[in-house]
Amino acid sequence: MTHGRTAARVCGTGGHVSTRVRLREGRMITSDTAPGTVVRCDSSETMYLARYVSVAFFFERTLDTLRLADGLRGALALVPAFAGRLRAGDGGLEIVCSDAGVPLSVLDVDATLDEARTDVTRPDSMLIDRVDVRTGSLAERPLLTVRVCRTTDGGATLGCSWNHAVGDMSSFMQFVRAWAALVGGAAPPEIRVLDDRMAYLDQVLPDEGIAQPGCEPLDRDAMAGRGPELPPALPDNAAVQLYFGADEVLRMRKSFGEAASRRVSVNDAICAHLVATLRDSEAEPTSWNLSVSVDLRHHLGLPRSVIGNLVQSLYVPCPQTGAGELSGHIRAGLDDFIRSHQCLRADRAFIGPVGRSRFHHCAPVPFDPGHRTFILTNWTRMGVYDVEFEGQRPTFFSPIVSSHAPFTWFAMVAEGPWNEGFLVTAVLPAKAAEQLRSPEGRAALHRFAATDDPCSWGPHRQVTHG
Repeated sequence: MTHGRTAARVCGTGGHVSTRVRLREGRMITSDTAPGTVVRCDSSETMYLARYVSVAFFFERTLDTLRLADGLRGALALVPAFAGRLRAGDGGLEIVCSDAGVPLSVLDVDATLDEARTDVTRPDSMLIDRVDVRTGSLAERPLLTVRVCRTTDGGATLGCSWNHAVGDMSSFMQFVRAWAALVGGAAPPEIRVLDDRMAYLDQVLPDEGIAQPGCEPLDRDAMAGRGPELPPALPDNAAVQLYFGADEVLRMRKSFGEAASRRVSVNDAICAHLVATLRDSEAEPTSWNLSVSVDLRHHLGLPRSVIGNLVQSLYVPCPQTGAGELSGHIRAGLDDFIRSHQCLRADRAFIGPVGRSRFHHCAPVPFDPGHRTFILTNWTRMGVYDVEFEGQRPTFFSPIVSSHAPFTWFAMVAEGPWNEGFLVTAVLPAKAAEQLRSPEGRAALHRFAATDDPCSWGPHRQVTHG
Protein backbone atom coordinates (compact mmCIF):
# COMPACT_ATOMS: atom_id res chain seq x y z
CA MET A 1 0.00 0.00 0.00
CA THR A 2 1.29 3.47 -0.82
CA HIS A 3 0.50 6.53 1.27
CA GLY A 4 0.56 10.04 -0.11
CA ARG A 5 3.39 12.04 1.44
CA THR A 6 2.80 15.66 0.49
CA ALA A 7 0.74 18.03 2.62
CA ALA A 8 0.70 21.16 4.73
CA ARG A 9 2.48 20.90 8.05
CA VAL A 10 -0.44 21.69 10.36
CA CYS A 11 -2.46 18.53 10.15
CA GLY A 12 -6.11 17.54 10.11
CA THR A 13 -9.41 19.05 9.04
CA GLY A 14 -11.20 19.50 12.33
CA GLY A 15 -13.84 16.89 11.41
CA HIS A 16 -13.95 13.19 10.76
CA VAL A 17 -15.63 10.60 8.61
CA SER A 18 -18.24 8.51 10.41
CA THR A 19 -16.74 5.03 10.61
CA ARG A 20 -18.61 1.74 10.96
CA VAL A 21 -16.93 -0.86 13.14
CA ARG A 22 -17.61 -4.53 13.77
CA LEU A 23 -16.22 -6.51 16.66
CA ARG A 24 -14.49 -9.54 15.22
CA GLU A 25 -13.34 -11.04 18.51
CA GLY A 26 -12.61 -10.23 22.11
CA ARG A 27 -10.74 -12.20 24.73
CA MET A 28 -8.89 -11.86 28.01
CA ILE A 29 -5.18 -12.62 27.70
CA THR A 30 -3.38 -14.05 30.70
CA SER A 31 0.08 -15.54 31.11
CA ASP A 32 -1.29 -18.56 33.07
CA THR A 33 1.57 -18.03 35.54
CA ALA A 34 0.20 -15.75 38.25
CA PRO A 35 3.23 -14.98 40.43
CA GLY A 36 1.18 -13.28 43.14
CA THR A 37 3.91 -10.66 43.53
CA VAL A 38 2.85 -7.38 45.09
CA VAL A 39 4.66 -4.35 43.66
CA ARG A 40 4.92 -1.51 46.13
CA CYS A 41 4.62 1.69 44.08
CA ASP A 42 6.58 4.81 44.80
CA SER A 43 4.68 7.45 46.73
CA SER A 44 4.38 9.84 43.78
CA GLU A 45 2.70 7.12 41.69
CA THR A 46 -0.42 7.45 43.85
CA MET A 47 -1.30 10.44 41.69
CA TYR A 48 -1.43 8.12 38.64
CA LEU A 49 -4.26 6.09 40.13
CA ALA A 50 -6.78 6.97 37.41
CA ARG A 51 -4.46 8.11 34.62
CA TYR A 52 -4.10 6.02 31.48
CA VAL A 53 -1.69 6.63 28.60
CA SER A 54 -2.94 5.62 25.15
CA VAL A 55 -0.99 5.12 21.92
CA ALA A 56 -1.44 3.51 18.51
CA PHE A 57 0.98 1.92 16.03
CA PHE A 58 -0.04 1.85 12.34
CA PHE A 59 1.04 -1.00 10.04
CA GLU A 60 0.61 -1.27 6.27
CA ARG A 61 -0.23 -4.98 6.44
CA THR A 62 -2.62 -6.78 8.75
CA LEU A 63 -1.43 -8.49 11.93
CA ASP A 64 -1.97 -12.12 12.90
CA THR A 65 -4.00 -11.78 16.09
CA LEU A 66 -3.28 -15.35 17.21
CA ARG A 67 0.45 -14.69 17.11
CA LEU A 68 -0.08 -11.33 18.79
CA ALA A 69 -2.02 -13.00 21.59
CA ASP A 70 0.64 -15.70 22.08
CA GLY A 71 3.41 -13.08 22.18
CA LEU A 72 1.39 -10.95 24.60
CA ARG A 73 1.00 -13.97 26.88
CA GLY A 74 4.76 -14.38 27.03
CA ALA A 75 5.37 -10.65 27.58
CA LEU A 76 2.92 -10.63 30.49
CA ALA A 77 4.91 -13.44 32.09
CA LEU A 78 7.97 -11.16 31.92
CA VAL A 79 6.13 -8.04 33.14
CA PRO A 80 3.25 -9.42 35.23
CA ALA A 81 2.28 -5.97 36.52
CA PHE A 82 0.51 -5.20 33.20
CA ALA A 83 -1.85 -8.15 33.80
CA GLY A 84 -2.39 -7.28 37.46
CA ARG A 85 -4.72 -4.96 39.31
CA LEU A 86 -4.26 -1.96 41.60
CA ARG A 87 -5.13 -1.82 45.26
CA ALA A 88 -4.76 0.86 47.91
CA GLY A 89 -2.72 -0.85 50.62
CA ASP A 90 -1.92 0.41 54.12
CA GLY A 91 1.56 1.38 52.92
CA GLY A 92 0.37 3.11 49.76
CA LEU A 93 -0.55 2.11 46.23
CA GLU A 94 0.23 -1.48 45.23
CA ILE A 95 0.04 -3.55 42.05
CA VAL A 96 -1.06 -7.12 42.68
CA CYS A 97 0.38 -9.37 39.96
CA SER A 98 -2.69 -11.59 39.98
CA ASP A 99 -2.72 -12.41 36.25
CA ALA A 100 -6.26 -11.03 36.09
CA GLY A 101 -5.56 -10.40 32.43
CA VAL A 102 -5.44 -7.93 29.56
CA PRO A 103 -8.51 -7.45 27.33
CA LEU A 104 -7.67 -7.93 23.63
CA SER A 105 -10.27 -6.86 21.07
CA VAL A 106 -10.15 -7.06 17.27
CA LEU A 107 -12.30 -4.73 15.16
CA ASP A 108 -13.03 -4.50 11.45
CA VAL A 109 -13.33 -0.81 10.57
CA ASP A 110 -14.86 0.73 7.47
CA ALA A 111 -11.89 3.04 6.84
CA THR A 112 -8.50 3.01 5.19
CA LEU A 113 -5.33 3.26 7.26
CA ASP A 114 -4.96 6.91 6.26
CA GLU A 115 -8.55 7.64 7.23
CA ALA A 116 -8.01 5.90 10.58
CA ARG A 117 -5.28 8.43 11.36
CA THR A 118 -7.90 11.10 11.90
CA ASP A 119 -9.09 9.03 14.87
CA VAL A 120 -6.05 9.75 17.03
CA THR A 121 -7.53 13.04 18.27
CA ARG A 122 -11.21 12.11 18.36
CA PRO A 123 -12.89 12.14 21.79
CA ASP A 124 -14.37 8.70 21.11
CA SER A 125 -11.43 7.17 19.23
CA MET A 126 -12.12 3.62 18.10
CA LEU A 127 -8.39 2.82 18.06
CA ILE A 128 -8.17 2.03 21.78
CA ASP A 129 -10.25 0.24 24.36
CA ARG A 130 -10.75 2.92 26.99
CA VAL A 131 -10.92 2.04 30.67
CA ASP A 132 -13.77 3.67 32.60
CA VAL A 133 -12.08 5.25 35.62
CA ARG A 134 -15.23 6.91 36.95
CA THR A 135 -17.13 3.77 37.88
CA GLY A 136 -16.27 0.41 39.35
CA SER A 137 -13.61 -0.59 41.83
CA LEU A 138 -9.86 -0.54 41.36
CA ALA A 139 -9.82 -4.34 41.44
CA GLU A 140 -11.99 -4.44 38.30
CA ARG A 141 -9.93 -2.08 36.14
CA PRO A 142 -7.41 -3.68 33.76
CA LEU A 143 -4.01 -2.01 33.78
CA LEU A 144 -3.53 -2.58 30.04
CA THR A 145 -5.94 -2.94 27.15
CA VAL A 146 -5.05 -3.90 23.58
CA ARG A 147 -7.09 -3.32 20.43
CA VAL A 148 -6.34 -4.29 16.83
CA CYS A 149 -8.27 -2.46 14.11
CA ARG A 150 -8.24 -4.04 10.63
CA THR A 151 -8.71 -1.45 7.87
CA THR A 152 -10.36 -1.85 4.48
CA ASP A 153 -7.05 -1.52 2.59
CA GLY A 154 -5.37 -4.42 4.38
CA GLY A 155 -3.64 -2.36 7.08
CA ALA A 156 -3.91 -2.58 10.84
CA THR A 157 -3.55 -0.46 13.92
CA LEU A 158 -2.35 -1.69 17.29
CA GLY A 159 -3.81 0.46 20.06
CA CYS A 160 -2.70 0.15 23.68
CA SER A 161 -3.89 1.95 26.80
CA TRP A 162 -2.07 1.41 30.10
CA ASN A 163 -2.30 2.75 33.61
CA HIS A 164 0.51 5.19 34.31
CA ALA A 165 1.08 3.61 37.75
CA VAL A 166 2.53 0.52 36.04
CA GLY A 167 5.21 2.47 34.24
CA ASP A 168 6.26 5.38 32.10
CA MET A 169 6.69 5.43 28.32
CA SER A 170 10.17 3.90 28.56
CA SER A 171 8.73 0.99 30.59
CA PHE A 172 5.92 0.49 28.11
CA MET A 173 8.29 0.44 25.15
CA GLN A 174 10.52 -2.14 26.86
CA PHE A 175 7.40 -4.26 27.29
CA VAL A 176 6.49 -3.77 23.61
CA ARG A 177 10.03 -4.75 22.54
CA ALA A 178 9.68 -7.97 24.52
CA TRP A 179 6.23 -8.58 23.04
CA ALA A 180 7.43 -8.04 19.47
CA ALA A 181 10.46 -10.28 20.00
CA LEU A 182 8.29 -13.11 21.29
CA VAL A 183 5.88 -12.76 18.35
CA GLY A 184 8.87 -13.14 16.03
CA GLY A 185 10.38 -16.04 17.93
CA ALA A 186 13.39 -14.03 19.13
CA ALA A 187 14.88 -13.60 22.58
CA PRO A 188 13.23 -10.73 24.49
CA PRO A 189 15.31 -7.87 25.93
CA GLU A 190 16.22 -7.77 29.59
CA ILE A 191 13.37 -6.83 31.91
CA ARG A 192 13.79 -5.80 35.54
CA VAL A 193 10.59 -5.72 37.57
CA LEU A 194 10.95 -4.06 40.97
CA ASP A 195 8.96 -5.40 43.91
CA ASP A 196 9.66 -2.28 45.97
CA ARG A 197 10.14 0.79 43.81
CA MET A 198 10.66 3.09 46.77
CA ALA A 199 13.51 0.98 48.10
CA TYR A 200 15.13 0.89 44.64
CA LEU A 201 14.93 4.66 44.24
CA ASP A 202 16.37 5.12 47.73
CA GLN A 203 19.44 3.24 46.53
CA VAL A 204 19.96 5.13 43.26
CA LEU A 205 18.83 8.68 44.01
CA PRO A 206 21.46 11.16 45.17
CA ASP A 207 21.06 12.42 48.72
CA GLU A 208 21.01 16.03 47.65
CA GLY A 209 18.25 17.58 45.59
CA ILE A 210 15.82 20.43 45.50
CA ALA A 211 13.82 20.88 48.70
CA GLN A 212 10.60 21.81 46.89
CA PRO A 213 8.33 18.77 46.29
CA GLY A 214 6.83 18.17 42.88
CA CYS A 215 3.32 18.11 44.27
CA GLU A 216 1.24 20.43 46.40
CA PRO A 217 -1.94 20.15 48.48
CA LEU A 218 -5.16 21.41 46.99
CA ASP A 219 -7.40 23.85 48.78
CA ARG A 220 -10.94 22.77 49.56
CA ASP A 221 -12.44 24.30 46.41
CA ALA A 222 -9.77 22.82 44.15
CA MET A 223 -10.16 19.32 45.58
CA ALA A 224 -13.37 18.73 43.64
CA GLY A 225 -12.53 16.52 40.73
CA ARG A 226 -8.82 16.11 41.49
CA GLY A 227 -6.95 12.97 42.49
CA PRO A 228 -8.49 9.55 41.72
CA GLU A 229 -11.68 11.10 40.38
CA LEU A 230 -10.71 13.01 37.26
CA PRO A 231 -12.18 16.47 36.76
CA PRO A 232 -14.86 16.90 34.12
CA ALA A 233 -13.79 17.48 30.53
CA LEU A 234 -12.99 21.03 29.62
CA PRO A 235 -15.58 22.11 27.05
CA ASP A 236 -13.27 24.38 25.05
CA ASN A 237 -10.33 22.04 24.43
CA ALA A 238 -9.00 21.07 21.03
CA ALA A 239 -6.62 18.23 20.16
CA VAL A 240 -3.94 19.31 17.71
CA GLN A 241 -1.19 17.62 15.69
CA LEU A 242 1.72 19.55 14.15
CA TYR A 243 4.44 18.20 11.87
CA PHE A 244 7.94 19.66 11.69
CA GLY A 245 10.35 18.36 9.05
CA ALA A 246 13.87 17.27 9.99
CA ASP A 247 15.51 20.09 7.99
CA GLU A 248 13.07 22.59 9.46
CA VAL A 249 14.10 21.57 13.00
CA LEU A 250 17.77 21.60 12.02
CA ARG A 251 17.46 25.27 10.98
CA MET A 252 15.54 25.94 14.18
CA ARG A 253 18.31 24.41 16.30
CA LYS A 254 21.00 26.36 14.48
CA SER A 255 19.21 29.68 14.96
CA PHE A 256 18.38 29.00 18.61
CA GLY A 257 21.86 27.70 19.37
CA GLU A 258 23.39 30.91 18.06
CA ALA A 259 20.98 32.99 20.16
CA ALA A 260 21.65 30.92 23.29
CA SER A 261 25.42 30.64 22.62
CA ARG A 262 25.27 26.90 23.19
CA ARG A 263 24.20 23.74 21.41
CA VAL A 264 20.52 22.91 21.88
CA SER A 265 18.79 19.59 21.24
CA VAL A 266 15.75 18.78 19.11
CA ASN A 267 13.64 18.68 22.26
CA ASP A 268 15.02 22.00 23.54
CA ALA A 269 14.28 23.69 20.23
CA ILE A 270 10.77 22.31 19.67
CA CYS A 271 9.71 22.99 23.28
CA ALA A 272 10.95 26.57 23.17
CA HIS A 273 9.54 27.22 19.69
CA LEU A 274 6.07 25.89 20.52
CA VAL A 275 5.79 27.75 23.83
CA ALA A 276 7.13 31.02 22.39
CA THR A 277 4.80 30.81 19.37
CA LEU A 278 1.73 30.22 21.53
CA ARG A 279 2.78 32.82 24.11
CA ASP A 280 3.48 35.49 21.50
CA SER A 281 0.14 34.90 19.77
CA GLU A 282 -1.80 36.15 22.80
CA ALA A 283 -3.16 39.67 22.73
CA GLU A 284 -2.25 40.26 26.38
CA PRO A 285 1.20 39.27 27.76
CA THR A 286 0.81 36.30 30.12
CA SER A 287 3.18 34.74 32.59
CA TRP A 288 4.02 31.25 31.31
CA ASN A 289 5.81 28.28 32.83
CA LEU A 290 7.13 25.19 31.09
CA SER A 291 7.28 21.69 32.55
CA VAL A 292 9.48 19.25 30.63
CA SER A 293 9.30 15.56 31.58
CA VAL A 294 12.74 14.06 32.22
CA ASP A 295 13.64 10.34 32.22
CA LEU A 296 15.88 9.77 35.25
CA ARG A 297 17.40 6.64 33.69
CA HIS A 298 19.56 8.79 31.45
CA HIS A 299 20.65 11.17 34.21
CA LEU A 300 21.31 8.44 36.79
CA GLY A 301 22.91 5.95 34.40
CA LEU A 302 20.16 3.36 34.93
CA PRO A 303 19.27 0.68 32.35
CA ARG A 304 16.07 1.00 30.36
CA SER A 305 15.20 -2.53 31.52
CA VAL A 306 13.89 -1.09 34.81
CA ILE A 307 10.08 -1.01 34.84
CA GLY A 308 8.47 1.86 36.73
CA ASN A 309 7.94 5.60 36.70
CA LEU A 310 11.43 7.06 36.65
CA VAL A 311 10.27 10.46 35.46
CA GLN A 312 10.54 13.92 37.00
CA SER A 313 9.85 17.39 35.67
CA LEU A 314 12.07 20.29 34.76
CA TYR A 315 10.33 23.60 35.52
CA VAL A 316 11.32 26.58 33.40
CA PRO A 317 9.78 30.08 33.67
CA CYS A 318 9.01 31.53 30.23
CA PRO A 319 9.46 35.30 30.36
CA GLN A 320 8.87 37.48 27.33
CA THR A 321 12.18 36.51 25.74
CA GLY A 322 12.94 34.94 22.40
CA ALA A 323 12.64 31.22 21.71
CA GLY A 324 16.41 30.97 21.29
CA GLU A 325 17.09 32.23 24.79
CA LEU A 326 14.34 30.00 26.18
CA SER A 327 15.85 26.93 24.49
CA GLY A 328 19.14 27.79 26.22
CA HIS A 329 17.38 27.91 29.61
CA ILE A 330 15.88 24.47 28.93
CA ARG A 331 19.29 23.04 27.99
CA ALA A 332 20.95 24.54 31.08
CA GLY A 333 18.24 23.08 33.30
CA LEU A 334 18.59 19.62 31.79
CA ASP A 335 22.38 19.68 32.06
CA ASP A 336 22.08 20.54 35.77
CA PHE A 337 18.90 18.54 36.37
CA ILE A 338 19.93 16.09 39.09
CA ARG A 339 21.41 18.80 41.29
CA SER A 340 18.80 21.49 40.80
CA HIS A 341 15.49 19.79 40.03
CA GLN A 342 15.41 16.22 41.32
CA CYS A 343 12.66 16.23 43.93
CA LEU A 344 11.60 12.64 44.58
CA ARG A 345 13.10 12.74 48.05
CA ALA A 346 11.26 16.00 48.73
CA ASP A 347 8.02 14.28 47.70
CA ARG A 348 8.72 11.59 50.31
CA ALA A 349 9.20 14.17 53.04
CA PHE A 350 6.04 15.95 51.90
CA ILE A 351 3.90 12.81 52.26
CA GLY A 352 4.58 12.47 56.00
CA PRO A 353 2.45 15.38 57.28
CA VAL A 354 -0.09 15.02 54.46
CA GLY A 355 -0.67 11.32 55.08
CA ARG A 356 -0.99 8.59 52.48
CA SER A 357 -4.75 8.41 52.82
CA ARG A 358 -5.01 12.04 51.66
CA PHE A 359 -2.19 12.05 49.12
CA HIS A 360 -4.65 11.67 46.26
CA HIS A 361 -5.91 15.15 47.17
CA CYS A 362 -2.55 16.54 46.05
CA ALA A 363 -1.78 17.59 42.51
CA PRO A 364 1.50 17.50 40.59
CA VAL A 365 2.79 21.04 40.23
CA PRO A 366 2.77 20.85 36.39
CA PHE A 367 -0.98 20.14 36.30
CA ASP A 368 -1.81 23.77 36.84
CA PRO A 369 -3.71 24.97 33.77
CA GLY A 370 -5.03 28.02 35.61
CA HIS A 371 -1.48 29.39 35.88
CA ARG A 372 -0.46 28.51 32.32
CA THR A 373 2.03 25.74 32.96
CA PHE A 374 2.60 24.01 29.63
CA ILE A 375 3.60 20.35 30.00
CA LEU A 376 5.79 18.86 27.27
CA THR A 377 6.81 15.19 27.16
CA ASN A 378 9.57 14.00 24.85
CA TRP A 379 9.00 10.54 23.34
CA THR A 380 11.73 10.82 20.71
CA ARG A 381 14.43 8.14 20.80
CA MET A 382 12.02 5.72 22.48
CA GLY A 383 12.30 3.40 19.47
CA VAL A 384 8.63 3.50 18.50
CA TYR A 385 9.52 2.93 14.84
CA ASP A 386 12.08 0.21 15.60
CA VAL A 387 9.69 -2.44 16.92
CA GLU A 388 8.90 -5.19 14.43
CA PHE A 389 5.75 -7.28 14.43
CA GLU A 390 5.80 -10.11 11.91
CA GLY A 391 8.61 -8.50 9.95
CA GLN A 392 7.06 -5.06 9.59
CA ARG A 393 7.69 -1.82 11.39
CA PRO A 394 5.11 0.92 11.99
CA THR A 395 4.61 3.57 9.33
CA PHE A 396 2.97 5.87 11.84
CA PHE A 397 2.85 6.17 15.63
CA SER A 398 0.80 8.56 17.72
CA PRO A 399 -0.47 9.10 21.23
CA ILE A 400 -4.25 8.97 21.42
CA VAL A 401 -5.41 12.22 22.97
CA SER A 402 -8.82 13.77 23.20
CA SER A 403 -10.26 17.25 23.28
CA HIS A 404 -12.32 15.85 26.18
CA ALA A 405 -9.16 15.55 28.28
CA PRO A 406 -9.53 16.88 31.84
CA PHE A 407 -6.40 18.99 31.43
CA THR A 408 -5.17 21.40 28.81
CA TRP A 409 -1.83 22.94 27.76
CA PHE A 410 0.06 19.67 27.36
CA ALA A 411 1.84 18.01 24.45
CA MET A 412 3.93 15.00 23.43
CA VAL A 413 6.79 15.09 20.89
CA ALA A 414 7.66 11.98 18.90
CA GLU A 415 9.20 11.11 15.56
CA GLY A 416 6.92 11.74 12.60
CA PRO A 417 5.35 9.33 10.10
CA TRP A 418 7.78 6.90 8.49
CA ASN A 419 10.22 7.93 11.23
CA GLU A 420 10.77 11.23 9.44
CA GLY A 421 10.70 14.63 11.09
CA PHE A 422 8.79 15.26 14.31
CA LEU A 423 5.14 15.11 15.29
CA VAL A 424 3.74 17.21 18.15
CA THR A 425 0.41 16.08 19.61
CA ALA A 426 -1.16 18.62 21.95
CA VAL A 427 -4.33 19.49 23.81
CA LEU A 428 -4.92 23.25 23.85
CA PRO A 429 -7.79 25.63 24.47
CA ALA A 430 -9.91 25.87 21.33
CA LYS A 431 -9.00 29.53 20.90
CA ALA A 432 -5.28 28.72 20.83
CA ALA A 433 -5.88 25.89 18.36
CA GLU A 434 -7.86 28.23 16.13
CA GLN A 435 -4.95 30.66 16.18
CA LEU A 436 -2.66 27.86 14.93
CA ARG A 437 -5.13 27.21 12.10
CA SER A 438 -4.92 30.78 10.90
CA PRO A 439 -2.46 31.80 8.16
CA GLU A 440 -0.60 33.92 10.73
CA GLY A 441 -0.34 31.03 13.16
CA ARG A 442 0.89 28.59 10.54
CA ALA A 443 3.44 31.10 9.27
CA ALA A 444 4.77 31.60 12.81
CA LEU A 445 4.92 27.86 13.49
CA HIS A 446 6.79 27.11 10.30
CA ARG A 447 9.01 30.15 9.93
CA PHE A 448 12.01 27.81 9.68
CA ALA A 449 10.50 25.75 6.85
CA ALA A 450 11.61 25.96 3.23
CA THR A 451 9.18 25.56 0.36
CA ASP A 452 10.93 22.40 -0.85
CA ASP A 453 11.02 20.67 2.56
CA PRO A 454 9.42 17.22 2.40
CA CYS A 455 6.37 16.63 4.55
CA SER A 456 5.65 13.15 5.82
CA TRP A 457 1.94 13.52 6.46
CA GLY A 458 -0.77 11.77 4.49
CA PRO A 459 -2.77 13.41 1.68
CA HIS A 460 -5.15 16.34 2.03
CA ARG A 461 -4.41 17.26 5.66
CA GLN A 462 -4.48 21.03 5.91
CA VAL A 463 -5.31 22.34 9.36
CA THR A 464 -5.38 21.20 12.96
CA HIS A 465 -7.69 18.61 14.43
CA GLY A 466 -10.09 20.06 16.93
